[in-house]
Amino acid sequence: MKTSQEIHWTASNILEETLSCQKHLSSLYNTATTEASTTAIRDDFSNILMDTHQMHEDLFTVMQRRGMYMPQSAPTQEIDQAWQKYSSQQQY
Repeated sequence: MKTSQEIHWTASNILEETLSCQKHLSSLYNTATTEASTTAIRDDFSNILMDTHQMHEDLFTVMQRRGMYMPQSAPTQEIDQAWQKYSSQQQY
């Protein structure tokens, strides 16, 4: 196992870690928004959540422009199959 002194951080590593942290933060702020006990607190967490989503989008865009994060499109057939599967489940 590598220690922190042995890890060589590249721009790509840092951005990937930051993107992962943004995803985690979004999840935490979403839960906080849902569980807030007052409208004021809910609004505050909701605003923070929206800011977090914007930062995530900005980071994703930077990574994509630099060729560091290139998600592949799902095949149309797989999307259609998933759509049919989950659409039929909602009817029950």
